[in-house]
Amino acid sequence: MLRSKVFASIFLCMLCCVLAKGQNQEECELVLNRATDEFNAGHFYGIPAMLNDCLNKNQRSGWRQRAYLLLAETYLLLDDPFGAERSYLEVLRSNPEFRTDPAIDPIDLVYLSAKFTATPVFTVHGKLGSNVSPVRALLTRNTFSGTTSDRYLLRPGLHLGGGVDWNYDENISAGIEINYMFTAYQYRISDVFGEGRDNLLLNDRQNWLRIPLIVKYADDEGKYRPYGYLGYSIDLMLSDRATITFTDQNLVNGEIQSIDEESPVLNFTSRRNLVNRSLLVGGGVKYKLGLDYAFVDVRYSLGLTNIVKVNSIDADAANEPAFTWGYTDNLFRLDNLAISVGYIYPLYKPRKLKKARTGSVFRKIKKQSR
Repeated sequence: MLRSKVFASIFLCMLCCVLAKGQNQEECELVLNRATDEFNAGHFYGIPAMLNDCLNKNQRSGWRQRAYLLLAETYLLLDDPFGAERSYLEVLRSNPEFRTDPAIDPIDLVYLSAKFTATPVFTVHGKLGSNVSPVRALLTRNTFSGTTSDRYLLRPGLHLGGGVDWNYDENISAGIEINYMFTAYQYRISDVFGEGRDNLLLNDRQNWLRIPLIVKYADDEGKYRPYGYLGYSIDLMLSDRATITFTDQNLVNGEIQSIDEESPVLNFTSRRNLVNRSLLVGGGVKYKLGLDYAFVDVRYSLGLTNIVKVNSIDADAANEPAFTWGYTDNLFRLDNLAISVGYIYPLYKPRKLKKARTGSVFRKIKKQSR
């Protein structure tokens, strides 16, 4: 019984708080409407005092944006540039992506806005997705006599990571990422010991830590904002493990019988170069969610490094993959095609510019007047 009374009391308190907040919002909306009427009537001096109490109550961001915008216009007409600048800075704190429109806003407010920006100095993002790794062979080797055929096959991988972008302006940025990637591929050798005979299948799996440096160009308007980028990546191979399946096919009483024999997990890490490099190109689309973004990204990385240690091939005659299973590494580079989804969190910083962008404002006004 006591517990029920406690829950009921808490519920009533929460309900009272919600109702009081709603009442305050309605009252402040009426205050803002009266202040707007006073502004339209040319009565400017009393407007700051009218809005002061509601501004101290920390109203919703949309209300604060409209109130401070009215104050900025008021201070401009009162010839108080410092008050106008303080008010416009609060507009951007309420809505960092607010922009004046030369077609509908007073010209003095448009010029005032050119002194400020809320463009985030830094943005952070996280992502995850899937990838495939095309193999580009540089030198093909095998231990089998006679003619064989071989090919590399794609296998799916996974990745996740994040990064930080430094924004030069609204369009151009530079960034660094740290990504964990699991990649895989298959290598099939067919027609061992004759056409249509035995086959060898290598399943190779790698774990990577990849650190790309990126330069990006992005659209800064609209709900959907495309972007593209170029980059250079340092790729650290953390591990490489593989299994080999050998299919022995024999003709018995006029029928082909197949026997599959699979190796234990083979550790190829010591046979791979730890530090590898790649060039990358990519792009995607950001979708605006309030002040943040969700995005879809497609990236192709072009491997620059032969990932196989040459001395590991020279020693293959004494190694298990060659001696037991007849496999020796080719020299090859590993590319990667990755598709990711993620989330971007801009670290907005409303501030006054050292140099106002009045030139761009003039060009917009001139363009609209044509």
